[in-house]
Amino acid sequence: MENIQDRAELLVSIFSLKQSKNLKKFGDIRFISKKMHYVILFVNRDDLDDIIEELKKQHFVKRVEKTPTIALVEELNELNLNALEGE
Repeated sequence: MENIQDRAELLVSIFSLKQSKNLKKFGDIRFISKKMHYVILFVNRDDLDDIIEELKKQHFVKRVEKTPTIALVEELNELNLNALEGE
């Protein structure tokens, strides 16, 4: 059985939708907003920081942000660890 890798979502703002195809090499494209010019990209969590830095270097990328769900998962994990230590 294959191991399932942890994935993370990135919000990538781009200047033009034509360049959204170039994002395929960084991860899986899940959604492209034609009106607001952003892409939701799923990437491996292990490579997250490297991919963010690489995306910021691209000339067609305005901004790269981690989705709020990443922070939420980290906070829930901390709460679970604190609850286990308190028992």
